[in-house]
Amino acid sequence: MTRRLLILTGAIVLYVNIGLWAAGAPLVPQNPGIRLANGLKITAVTPLDKSPQAAPDIRIAAETPSLPQPPVAGFSPLIAIVTSDRRSSEDFNWEHALASSYVGTPLNAPAQQNFVVGILDTGSVVDLAAGDSAQILGLTGSHLTTSAFPIGGVSGTTDTMITQPLGVFAAGLGAIDPNGQLDLTKLVGHTNVAALASPAISCDNGENVTAIVGTPFIAFYTTIINVNQPRRVVVRDETYIGPDIQITDSYTPDPAVYRHKIPMELGGMSPVATATYYAFPDMSDWENILGEWLPLTPTLLSMGAMTLPTGGSFFADVGVLQGQPGPLNMLRSARMLVDTGAQSSIISTNMAAKLNLPLEPDFTAEICGVGGSNAAPGYYLDYVRIDAMGGALEFAHVPFIVLDMESPEGGSLDGILGMNFFWNRNVVLEPTTSGAGFLHLSDPVPYAYIDLNDDGVVDGMDFAVFAAAWRTTPTDPAWNPRCDLFLDEIIDARDLEAFTDSWLHMLGKEPFASQLE
Repeated sequence: MTRRLLILTGAIVLYVNIGLWAAGAPLVPQNPGIRLANGLKITAVTPLDKSPQAAPDIRIAAETPSLPQPPVAGFSPLIAIVTSDRRSSEDFNWEHALASSYVGTPLNAPAQQNFVVGILDTGSVVDLAAGDSAQILGLTGSHLTTSAFPIGGVSGTTDTMITQPLGVFAAGLGAIDPNGQLDLTKLVGHTNVAALASPAISCDNGENVTAIVGTPFIAFYTTIINVNQPRRVVVRDETYIGPDIQITDSYTPDPAVYRHKIPMELGGMSPVATATYYAFPDMSDWENILGEWLPLTPTLLSMGAMTLPTGGSFFADVGVLQGQPGPLNMLRSARMLVDTGAQSSIISTNMAAKLNLPLEPDFTAEICGVGGSNAAPGYYLDYVRIDAMGGALEFAHVPFIVLDMESPEGGSLDGILGMNFFWNRNVVLEPTTSGAGFLHLSDPVPYAYIDLNDDGVVDGMDFAVFAAAWRTTPTDPAWNPRCDLFLDEIIDARDLEAFTDSWLHMLGKEPFASQLE
């Protein structure tokens, strides 16, 4: 049997180094990293010097200052992940089984301690753990098969090992007690799953991919992401901050709260009914050739229990426009992968060419990952429109990295819709393997983790950014749209109250309190 190369939407780390708009313009400090598609990290954002244009460029963003301008980074859906030995007892049952609670025996007991904090990632078609996280989850020794499986990013490939069938379980950070113990009663998951155990995926700054729960899990649950309710936990002396997340098999979003519904479509081979791995006799044991059947592929979305798994991802149609609209420059439709694991967004080089983007980018990105590093350009698009029930969402001055990535539908992706579009909205991810799935969005909320300078903490530096924009409107030179937390075009007492709540929520707890000493 021929194995195909599995492309994860990332497993790489992104660094952005951008020059100044003008002499003396402030730099964004180095930070722990902004996730871009399963491990891409942006560590600094400063704009490039740009040469004067021969002719003025009339921009949508300049004409519609009232439209929200997404930041470079949105939220990252952090979750607790743990494993067990639960698998099917039937020789030819390769299909996963959903579990509404933790079942089985921990691979690395006790499960309350030996869990990791990873990503709930619709951009990944597999469940995966890398490096030390694979060790903590018990994906070692007899729990691994002899089957290697290559994964790749934009810079190269590496071999991972397919696990024996096991259980993978997840919950939001709220399931982690103040003492760092995991409450197993709050977990949901799936069992009889062949995951991937990868070598460490990291870059020079120490950032790494820990663990990922992908579409074989996510497609069968509804996920509620409350951006305005941050969770802060400490696990093995590491601090993690992310929105409150609830994973459930039954939830009906209230249309009075979630006023917009963005349609999502499952892309790839169809129809999809389940998730399964594909097994083959253990060729290393000729005396027992029809004995144990080893997983030859990881568990992927599949058409049926005994079919070759093909994977799949969720897509949304996004309208993009650069420059003055007109008969020769109309809104273009881009089919973008909806990627909860990406804090930032991507467009392909093909789409960049269709938008007539200039050769000189607005910023450059250094991408580090499997196989090495390479640079990628980045641009601010003038206008983006996402159609939805309840009314379209419109944005101006939207940052995108230009990068080509394989699509589960074949060819390259038009782009990746990252969570920076929804940085200030609560989100309900309601996927489905048949028919229409939806992203349900609330009206803008004063998001509770307000890191205005992207350095990974909320502190006095963020207050200085806020104070510099105090009482400004879009017509003022000091206007900073990131400080307009209610999108009402004035930075006033309401925004100050929201920022103060965020700041105080993070103070008094290490490492934030230590920064004031």
